[in-house]
Amino acid sequence: MDMSMRHTLLGLFLLASLFSGNAQVKYLFEKPTAILRPISYEIPLGGNVTLSCSVEDSDNWTILWYRGGSNDEPMTEYEGKKAINVSQSGVYSCRGRSDSGRLTYKSDYAIIKDTLPITAIITIQPKWTQIYMGETFTVRCEIPGGEGTYWSYDWRPKRFTTYYTTNERTFYNVGWEDNGNYQCRGNKGNSLTQWSNVIPVNISFTLRPVLTVSPSWLSPGASVNLSCEVEYPSEGWLFSWYKAVPYYKITEEPYTYELLPDGSKTAQSFYIINGQTSTAGYVCRVERGSNFYHKYYSDPKFVWSADVNSAASLTVGPVVQNFGYDSVKLTCKGNSPSWRVRKFPENRRPYCSNFWDSGESVCTIDTTYSDDGVYWCESMSKEFSNAVNITIQDFYSGPIMVIPDDPVKTGTFVSLSCKLRRKKIFPSVAFYHNNKLIQNDSREDLNFLAVSNSDEGSYKCQYSGKESPSRYMSVKSAAGPESSAFPVTARMKVVNAVAFILVMMLSMNQ
Repeated sequence: MDMSMRHTLLGLFLLASLFSGNAQVKYLFEKPTAILRPISYEIPLGGNVTLSCSVEDSDNWTILWYRGGSNDEPMTEYEGKKAINVSQSGVYSCRGRSDSGRLTYKSDYAIIKDTLPITAIITIQPKWTQIYMGETFTVRCEIPGGEGTYWSYDWRPKRFTTYYTTNERTFYNVGWEDNGNYQCRGNKGNSLTQWSNVIPVNISFTLRPVLTVSPSWLSPGASVNLSCEVEYPSEGWLFSWYKAVPYYKITEEPYTYELLPDGSKTAQSFYIINGQTSTAGYVCRVERGSNFYHKYYSDPKFVWSADVNSAASLTVGPVVQNFGYDSVKLTCKGNSPSWRVRKFPENRRPYCSNFWDSGESVCTIDTTYSDDGVYWCESMSKEFSNAVNITIQDFYSGPIMVIPDDPVKTGTFVSLSCKLRRKKIFPSVAFYHNNKLIQNDSREDLNFLAVSNSDEGSYKCQYSGKESPSRYMSVKSAAGPESSAFPVTARMKVVNAVAFILVMMLSMNQ
């Protein structure tokens, strides 16, 4: 057979081999690449991993194994095995060899890391895990016994970049995305420490501390107790205490804050005020950590006084106990030409809640049931008036308790009554003092010949199975040298007795 015939037959053979799928012939023209799986793996402590190697579209290859990366060392003991188990860290690769000695391309490197019998330790600074939006915190990773060794660090949660050469990560101006369970581990060559303990970090919306003022209504000689609470109490909070001062710019917050004596950055969550005699507002502020951290203010809270003073006063007409849709007139008087009326709760603000023009001092409200609440005046010259508790009763649902609007003086005669809309109730009415029944007979009024301090408190009445809202009667000591715990002179006793007899006679003639 001449040379040209041989070349023709060889060509036909190769062509037939290609169409028949003979990969050894196919790869005479196209060099394949071995495929190694898995491409990376972390061997758990005391464990191993199975590596498998294959050549695409063919099984007719002898598999060769290598270890060492750039300086590959043949692993002759595994020659011909398509899968091997390894328990040693390192960089592995493989390739195929044909019967004729032709080699495939090497596979990609598989990086296998082993786990050291060392557990990393993660800490957080500051040492609280309840973080508020806008704050800053730092996590730190420590490797026990790893001093003097170069480490890199992996971090969780996984959404963050996981490879760092420093063992600290600081998160500034944090938001919702910084929530998570934080962990770390050390990474040295092909060895890993075990994952650290977990530190859960919870990001909450901006903190609003809650201030409590006790009592709500001032009584003579009583102290005012302020208590400031945060949602997640922890070490490190500092508390500052302020008086709320009326502010006249409508577009701004309604109050500015004046620091109370010795009220800056205290460790105690409470503050006591002695000698307060008039209506006042207070605010607390909490902060923690260094200057990176924010300061949070409470809403203003108030202590109310029913005592009228010359600098600022509020009068209500015709009465403070009203039925729905009655018209109530609020009048502010005092040393300032400009006033505003405030209300608690603020579910419905009076339209005169902004400072009025100079000389105007009357605010009229056509009441609805949401107008229930405590009212007081504030002046542009930073004064608070006495406070008045206005109650609104559904005239279909029950009576109201009629009590003097202003504090009553000890030793004076006082008569309390119960009425339905536009008319007084006749017997029989039950009267309660601080929820205790004190009168339930044919008398239609609750009379005090000489009021004492013990008569101060909450009163309500009950008529025909329906109960009035509670009303508070304030008592203050009578002025003058003759005042005492029971400030009643002989002359006063006679006058009060005569007044009582006259009231009883008028009642009998009705």
